[in-house]
Amino acid sequence: MQFILNPIIKNGLFIFYVLLSLLAFLFIFRQKVYHKSVLDKTSTQLSGYMDERISGVTQFINLKDDNRLLQRENSELRKELEKLKGEISETDQISEPITNLEFHQTYRFVPVEIINNSVMKSHNMLTINKGSRQGIEKGMGVISGNGVIGYVYKTSENYSRVMSTLNLNTKITAQIKRNNFFGTLIWDGKDPRYARLQEIPKYIEVEKGDTIETDGKSGVIPGGIMLGTVVNSEIDDVTGELDILVRLKEDFARLRYAQVVVNLEIKEIKQVEKIDSTAQNVKP
Repeated sequence: MQFILNPIIKNGLFIFYVLLSLLAFLFIFRQKVYHKSVLDKTSTQLSGYMDERISGVTQFINLKDDNRLLQRENSELRKELEKLKGEISETDQISEPITNLEFHQTYRFVPVEIINNSVMKSHNMLTINKGSRQGIEKGMGVISGNGVIGYVYKTSENYSRVMSTLNLNTKITAQIKRNNFFGTLIWDGKDPRYARLQEIPKYIEVEKGDTIETDGKSGVIPGGIMLGTVVNSEIDDVTGELDILVRLKEDFARLRYAQVVVNLEIKEIKQVEKIDSTAQNVKP
């Protein structure tokens, strides 16, 4: 014991100085907005780098399953391509001109790799291997071939943290494909395989197996992306609305790859929506 205490006693002043310095830095980074922002970006960058190294090792274990998933997604993309070809061919046959509006690009998709993920917490987060350097910004949607993964929460230069769909704070605007009635899809913090669609009027007919998909109204996530299928529904005694249990299509415990959604018109959308607040202040 004395052998341990002697160095501490001998260097006590230096150790005390180091502790005070650490405490001072802590207060600076907590109180100053700029310093706190630098600390957040640095921590995201460092944790992202470490997660990427670990992810690189574990990829080989799941390589076979990943290839199978990519093959399935490629198959679905080919189906969509053939469908589009058929629509173009039909348009040519009736001799109608193809306008730019019909093929106007609204979204761009940035492929990313998920290098860290959690599913068993109440506020699950993910880390992806792209950041501000690749054009990723806070608030952008993240999707996979099987649904919505979440929304970008913060970024560093080369990495981003994503607030998962399996997070109590995440809300996704969704609709019942069969009748287009829309509500809000949320996770209740229980089973990572299920979510709940709420704010649907109780008089709406909902059947087991109905497809739940994105409605595209958020401007962040395109419409028509399948989220899952209805398991059952019941009337909420408190709200008087339907509480619909949805089996998610995506298996969040097996996530490897995703795409960040970049809305190419988001600046124009935000600009025109600002007019609403301006108009409210104008007296007729």
